[in-house]
Amino acid sequence: MRSRRAVLLSLLAAATLASGCTTDSASREPVYSGPTKTIRGYLRGSPYTWLTASSVVYINAYDATGGNSSHMPKIGGMSFTLNRNGHFPVAYEIEIPASGSAPRVALSVEIRRGGTILFSNDRNFSQTTGRNLDIPMREAPPRIRNFRGRL
Repeated sequence: MRSRRAVLLSLLAAATLASGCTTDSASREPVYSGPTKTIRGYLRGSPYTWLTASSVVYINAYDATGGNSSHMPKIGGMSFTLNRNGHFPVAYEIEIPASGSAPRVALSVEIRRGGTILFSNDRNFSQTTGRNLDIPMREAPPRIRNFRGRL
């Protein structure tokens, strides 16, 4: 009797666990569900740079209405994998809230591969009030590591 009860409870627990782990919806709800504004364009860089399919592009949007010297709150973000080998330019598209409170938007972009930042931009110079923005990318400076006390 005890083994039947244990088997029955383990089957019930497995069924409950399996039904709870298989959902058709997204894992996270969107932060903003109102009207959106789409900003699109190209990431411009050196035409001799080789980008791999495993490179990941991270784009963050900031409210830049106060100018470069004030705090820029983050209003949106996205990331995508290139999924192709090739060169610049790279097309991008990001949706942000279409509220009137952020007429000027600054975009911060990083291209990473294996946790290393390959290319980035300066968000102070990548600002727009419209829907199109081509962003110049520069190679990230080398990271200086501090090995003091370890050698």
